[in-house]
Amino acid sequence: MPIDPSRMLTVTLASDIWDHIIDRLGDYADAAEERPWLGDCHGCDQAAPAMCPQHQEAAKYGKQVRDWRDQIVDQLGAQTLTMADRVRRTGLPLDTDLYDVLPSPYGGVRNLVMRAGMRVLGDLAAYSDADLTGIKNFGPGRLRELHAALREAAKS
Repeated sequence: MPIDPSRMLTVTLASDIWDHIIDRLGDYADAAEERPWLGDCHGCDQAAPAMCPQHQEAAKYGKQVRDWRDQIVDQLGAQTLTMADRVRRTGLPLDTDLYDVLPSPYGGVRNLVMRAGMRVLGDLAAYSDADLTGIKNFGPGRLRELHAALREAAKS
């Protein structure tokens, strides 16, 4: 059955409540994804708990929860957060080198923003999402990667 947009529930919550919900979803996903590697299955007599089907299912569910959380964050961020807000949430000084904020998994994003002349976090804060997607080869996927990298930087 298709979803009728006119019947969708719209909720307005303070940003600290959304932050709390997102943090709890992240914690839940972490716990579910890490369970196979902890070796704490009481009903599993296998020597390698990572191979246990129950553990594999928990890890898969944890990844699904993390994906849901990331979708919520992306949807909220697209509606409310500017790049300056995202940079501010990291808690890092504006003169922080982008090599420190965008580690090697985000090398493609880092190369694109640095090619556009951004060297430090403060340079990035001056751009909007629309400005960034105007950079050659910097599409919506790269923008999501950048948002994810800034979320990770805020956690550390």
